[in-house]
Amino acid sequence: MTDVREIVACSPSAACHQAVTRTYAQMRENGADERVAFEAAQKVYAWHHPEVPRDRVPYVIADWLP
Repeated sequence: MTDVREIVACSPSAACHQAVTRTYAQMRENGADERVAFEAAQKVYAWHHPEVPRDRVPYVIADWLP
């Protein structure tokens, strides 16, 4: 199986990367549970990258978040 991170390489300056990290950070700052913030970040990433299988999305963004 090909690693999705090799297929969709997003730099920290990419719009999708910024949107994902901003979503997570703002939700956490506003008191959202970590799980809820992570799920929201996954939805943002999936919107930017519909070609990535949904079950792979958490693995792609996990490295981006604190």
